[in-house]
Amino acid sequence: MAAIIFNTADRKEHIWEQLKTVLTAFREMLDAFVSNRMRLAAAEARQVRPRQRPGTSLPSINAQQ
Repeated sequence: MAAIIFNTADRKEHIWEQLKTVLTAFREMLDAFVSNRMRLAAAEARQVRPRQRPGTSLPSINAQQ
């Protein structure tokens, strides 16, 4: 009877270790995905021009002198 208890505890520990390994791999994949999406969004944001109201123009560089 004791062998069954130890065997069950050993199985639980083994399953728990496998679950932790899977969760770690999943977390790494999710982090890589989010990081890649953030880089793409940042690159796209750099290319977007600022919004302007109709009828307005950007301030001239010479106007500041």
